[in-house]
Amino acid sequence: MPITPRRSLRLMLALGSIALSPLAQSQTSQTPSQPLATGSHESTLTLPESQRRIEVASYVPEGADAKTPIVFVLTGLKRNAEDYRDAWIDAADEYGFTIVVPRFSKQDYPGVAGYNLGNLVSADGQSNPPEAWSYNVIDGLFTDFERSGQTERQRYYLFGHSAGCQFVHRMLTFAPQSRVQAAICSAAGWWTLPDTDNEWPYGLKDAPVEVDRDAQRQLAGLNLLVTVGAEDTDPWHKYLRRSYQAMAQGNNRVERAWIYYKTAEQKANRYGFDFHWAFQTVPDVGHDNAGIAPFAAKQFAAFERDGTFDVVTPETPPDSQPHR
Repeated sequence: MPITPRRSLRLMLALGSIALSPLAQSQTSQTPSQPLATGSHESTLTLPESQRRIEVASYVPEGADAKTPIVFVLTGLKRNAEDYRDAWIDAADEYGFTIVVPRFSKQDYPGVAGYNLGNLVSADGQSNPPEAWSYNVIDGLFTDFERSGQTERQRYYLFGHSAGCQFVHRMLTFAPQSRVQAAICSAAGWWTLPDTDNEWPYGLKDAPVEVDRDAQRQLAGLNLLVTVGAEDTDPWHKYLRRSYQAMAQGNNRVERAWIYYKTAEQKANRYGFDFHWAFQTVPDVGHDNAGIAPFAAKQFAAFERDGTFDVVTPETPPDSQPHR
C-alpha cells in the first residue's frame, strides 16, 4: 500500500472531522430512514453524513422497542449479511437484541483495503476523508436509528468474526470515540498490532492515520473481548494469511488472537493505561461464526446486566495445537 501523508488522529478528533457534532449533523442530515420492521428483513439505508446508501440485514425480536440493545454484526470476507444475521436470531430472541448486519458492497468498499482496512485510502493511494471510511458507517447507521426513533439508547454493541473481526479491531483503533458500549472481536486471520514497531498494516508504523499516545490510551480503555474458537488451530486454513508478517503473529488464529491481546496488555502496562480488555477461547468451536454467535450473545447479555464480560482471562497461552 502506498504511504500517504499521515493525519493525526488526535487532531482529527479535536476538529470533529470523524464524528460531527449534533448541530453539524442536524445541518447536513436528510430525512431519516424508516424504523426496522419486526422479524428478518433486508433494507437499504442512507448514512446521514455522507449520504451513501448501504444495505443491511436485520432482525428485530417481538416486543422490541427503543430501549432494546442494538448489536451490529460484521461479516467475514464473503460479506454474506443474511447468513450472519440468521446465526444470531435465536440469541436475539433469548436475550432481547436487535441485530443489524451491514453489507459493505464490493463496489463502494472494494477488497481488503475497502473493508478490512477501513477504506482509509483510495485506489490511487490518496487519503480518503473520514466520512468515506468503512469504520464510520456504524456510527452513521446508529445516528440514523436515533433519528428514526429506532433507539433511545446512547451506545451499541459491536461484534465481528474473521474479516469482520479485522474490521472491528481496526475500527476501535482508528475511531476510538465511536459510540461502542462493548465489542467482541472473533478469529481474525491477522491483526494490526497496537504498536509502532510493526509496519502498517501489521502494526501502526506509517499507518495512513497516525494513532498517537492519547488514541492508544482510548483504545486500551475500551470494553473489548478478544475471542476465537478453541479448535481454530488449522495453520493451513484456506483463508488464513501466511505472509511473513502474518506468520510472525502466530501459526494459527488462536495464537494470533493471543498475541494481539498480549501486545495490547503489555503496551498498556508500559504506558500506564487503564486496560479494559479480556480474552477467552470458545470450546469445541472452529472457524465458525454460527458457533461463536451464541457465546458472543451471552457475553453481551452479561455486559448489559453487569457492566462487564463474564469471562476470566487466562494467565498462560491457550492450547494452540491442531486438534484432530
